Amino acid sequence: MSIISYGILCEDKAHKNFIEHYLTQCHPGIFQENEQFGWRIKATNAKEVEDTLPDATRQGFIKYGLSVLFVGRDADATDHKRIDELKAKLTSLCQAHDKVILMVPVQCIEHWLLYLQWHRDYPTSTKNEPLEHIMRNEAKLKIYGGKLKVEKQLEKANELLVNVDIDWLLQRSESFKHFHNQVKYFLAHHQPKHKTSHGLTTVAGFIIYRSISSA
Repeated sequence: MSIISYGILCEDKAHKNFIEHYLTQCHPGIFQENEQFGWRIKATNAKEVEDTLPDATRQGFIKYGLSVLFVGRDADATDHKRIDELKAKLTSLCQAHDKVILMVPVQCIEHWLLYLQWHRDYPTSTKNEPLEHIMRNEAKLKIYGGKLKVEKQLEKANELLVNVDIDWLLQRSESFKHFHNQVKYFLAHHQPKHKTSHGLTTVAGFIIYRSISSA
């Protein structure tokens, strides 16, 4: 099976850290970061993500030979209309490239971590507790406990990113579900297909039946 070369363009290290843990746990052995792309193409805030995205898309697939580009940008909002407008803007900036995957958490990436923290603290609860309405400053305070250096923030985040319950998070966060479904779609439609000894087609190690085209 060929390894999928990927790049990341995101507004801070928290996004990159989440993506790396997600790919390692949810799709182990499938994705490998193109470090040359990461060294040359980067952003440090939301505006830089938007300003850099057109060139990152061009260079990523032409110059660096990426198979997929992950773009992380906080929504900075809870209003669905504003979030949809942001997704539309990012889609336009990458010219609706079908190998660009958008990660747009409601408000900020810490809200996904907040869900994981809640699940860790109440592992047996089946209550669907909405958390994305919590103000971003309060969310960050709950996750990090105060102002910390980036390295210490990542350490706190990593404690929550051990053995992530993907299915549970999908049921709680629509913005995470939007991201996860894009990854699933990419794997189903862009990965080289292989025949098993039984004649079944596999994609990224999963058996794919004829109904995949309508999934």
